[in-house]
Amino acid sequence: MSPPVVQYVVPKQPTILAGRESVDLPGHDLWLHFVDNVHAFDGSIDIEHFHDALASTLQMYPHAAGKLRTIGGRWFIQLTNSGLTVEAEDRGEELSTSFIQGDWVIQDDLSPLLSQPPLDAIVVNSSASLVRFKITTFKDRTCLAVSWHHTLGDAMALCRFMQTLSLFYQRVEPVFTHPTFDKHQFRTPEPSTSSDFLPLMPHLWVSYPFDELEAKYAEACEDLGNLRWRFHEHHLHALHSMLSANEEGYLSWHDCLTAYVVTLLNRSMARPIRMVTNVANFRRVEAHYVASNVAGNVIQNIPTGVLPSHMRGIAIAVRESIVRCRDRMFLEDWMVVASDIMLTTANAGKSFFFASRPDVMTINSNVAIDWCDAHFGFPDSSSFFTTGSLKFYFRPFKSNPRLCDGTWRSRRGSVDISMGVPRVLKAKLLDRLALDFETILYPSPRNTKL
Repeated sequence: MSPPVVQYVVPKQPTILAGRESVDLPGHDLWLHFVDNVHAFDGSIDIEHFHDALASTLQMYPHAAGKLRTIGGRWFIQLTNSGLTVEAEDRGEELSTSFIQGDWVIQDDLSPLLSQPPLDAIVVNSSASLVRFKITTFKDRTCLAVSWHHTLGDAMALCRFMQTLSLFYQRVEPVFTHPTFDKHQFRTPEPSTSSDFLPLMPHLWVSYPFDELEAKYAEACEDLGNLRWRFHEHHLHALHSMLSANEEGYLSWHDCLTAYVVTLLNRSMARPIRMVTNVANFRRVEAHYVASNVAGNVIQNIPTGVLPSHMRGIAIAVRESIVRCRDRMFLEDWMVVASDIMLTTANAGKSFFFASRPDVMTINSNVAIDWCDAHFGFPDSSSFFTTGSLKFYFRPFKSNPRLCDGTWRSRRGSVDISMGVPRVLKAKLLDRLALDFETILYPSPRNTKL
């Protein structure tokens, strides 16, 4: 196996931000870590053609070719039009299954497939890139890994970036509205507003210096196992019907799935889950401070109150919390406080540690995002993988397709769930899931593989 070939790709000129020197980052953009994803296909990627498609994409997203800077409490991306790393590695004698566990979206470790930064790489006020790529060619398929710094944008922004790259690779002009890079700067919060909203933001309570976070997360994950399960469309319909039948008020199937997982935990633990926090984007909220096409972070963490004990009551509490937190005035005050805390923390040289609490489950759902749509000309086999598991951190994704007798088949409507749980609890939870699928959620009349 030969070492990876490393090349650098710069944006085509002029970019859509030609004439600008920087993109300002308000406090709510200061998520100071990388997101690592892998897209996989059963065909090969033409490297030179990929470079050209990336150059076109960076013309539309020039901040991705910039550098992260902070001066005097102001954070911004300097538009340097720097070259982005694209590694290409040929492992044609190996199978991708050496590194990828089945077709589960959440994997334990994808690091061999990622472009690793130099050991001395520093992101803030230095030369490290904000995006890196690695293309690994295996005997059975090709893996395209992207490492994306969160200051560039949330999951929706990253997905649109990858969809744009995929379309340019296929020589198709994207029809998306061009991204905007103008971010709303929220006011400084009044002391009364801060005192009202800070209790609703437990995810912003704990922070550590940048160089201590990795060890903190490793310690937090020592005794955890990754609980994985797959809900097919008929299971989700059965769950939704069970909680919505003959009742007033709207419940999404997502509300119902969340409620089911909470009760699953509560039937298995001595100390029950009493609160849910829900990471959600608010791009569809109509307000002067929201731009649906912004290349940035448009997310909030929505808390419920104290949960009731029964499943339908939990689903209602989740739904009511989402409705309440998307009220324009409430949302603006929430963002005012969150943005201020995040800016203060970043200026102190710290980042947030998402420590779990014994009675809280956090949801970060990507079900609304079709990651496999970035398929680079291989729509049937396009699959998506990522990592990340913390205690009671519940992560639903659309399921990947499965290979059956040489043919890729979609799992349309199916959802993969993943959550970090204490190892001593994992077997009990899997047993209860299996029993519920045979009783509460009913088996499918078809022979559907789980």
